[in-house]
Amino acid sequence: MVGLKVYESSHDMVGVVSGFAPGGMVHLVRPTGYQWSVPWTRVRPATDREKRQLAALAKLHCTRCAGLAA
Repeated sequence: MVGLKVYESSHDMVGVVSGFAPGGMVHLVRPTGYQWSVPWTRVRPATDREKRQLAALAKLHCTRCAGLAA
């Protein structure tokens, strides 16, 4: 499901599902814009802690981007 927050084991990172590709690949994205694709077998739903981690990363990224614009 697009928009689902998931943990991806090979990168040891939390990301958001942004799409799917043939062959069982899942496209993931982080708040910083980093994107990667992995087989669906390497992802699982994010825990509450991992969801908070992703939210904190998004907040930090927004803060840093706002600082660059000033």
